Amino acid sequence: MFDLSFINYNTNQIVNELKTKGYFVFEQALTTQHVEELLQEIDFNQILLNTNDVGVVTAQNIKFLTHCLAKSKKTYDIITSRKILDICREYFNDTYRITNHRVYQTSKSSHMPWHTDNNLQVGKQLVKKHNMPGLLFLFYLSDVSSNAFQYIKDSHTWSHKYNNEIYLSDSFIDANYSQDILTLPMPKGSLILCDIHGIHRAEPFEDKSYKRTTLLFQVDQIGSENLGHGEKNIVNTEYLDNLTPEVMDYLGFGFKRDYPAFPSTSGATMKPQDILKLQKQLFPQTLEALSKSLVKSVLPTELIINFKRILWNLKLNLQKKLTDSF
Repeated sequence: MFDLSFINYNTNQIVNELKTKGYFVFEQALTTQHVEELLQEIDFNQILLNTNDVGVVTAQNIKFLTHCLAKSKKTYDIITSRKILDICREYFNDTYRITNHRVYQTSKSSHMPWHTDNNLQVGKQLVKKHNMPGLLFLFYLSDVSSNAFQYIKDSHTWSHKYNNEIYLSDSFIDANYSQDILTLPMPKGSLILCDIHGIHRAEPFEDKSYKRTTLLFQVDQIGSENLGHGEKNIVNTEYLDNLTPEVMDYLGFGFKRDYPAFPSTSGATMKPQDILKLQKQLFPQTLEALSKSLVKSVLPTELIINFKRILWNLKLNLQKKLTDSF
């Protein structure tokens, strides 16, 4: 999963860099094999539609797998790994929990505003900034040359001055902090770890042929006054091969969660070309639905049930003959 050099990198040194600089960067922390196997677990071309499962949704030029703890074992292994837990245990002074996570793919264009991630919500709405310690983990799952993560150096120490702002404008940052902008293009598997109070964004880009795929998750030290802080975690119990009291608390077992999953999506958040692609997928399904509806309206229910019974028995008899022939 992790490159040996990252596993052996001193955890105390990582935490020291976070507390002094506000960020820590490690190139190719994940092995290429683990990244490729993780991406095989996610189908970004299959968008959820009346599907009784968790999967990918889309919001304009970004596709999200929000509930990746229920869909991707490779993602679960990263998020609950011993190395990640050790970093959190060293960094935080009190109980810490994962508050959101997602794998997402950005394509064609993006212009993210400058912001911090120390947000408190009521429902979908941001109501204010909080002062709880927190860490943002970001792993590149593709080689990143454009749309790279950007961080303003030392901003974790003074961003509280702008807690009344949801975003900071490009013009304000360019005029006051352009010399402090750190831009981080790196190969797939690289890790960026930063204080959630630091001001950051993804560098704007426009390139119809480019895609950036990223795993992001946030861990906050949640005090008793902020119960309910965080998005709900849907976890596949099959993945819980490392379940301990520490992991249970970290994942928020029994902990109240008030925030809806991000992003909030519907047909209205899709781009027209994606809706057209979806219509092509829907056409054969529509024909199938109409034919089933016609059959059910013409034939008695009991006749349909008996027909299914006959087909089932024929199938069993055929399987038995094939087994006996061997």
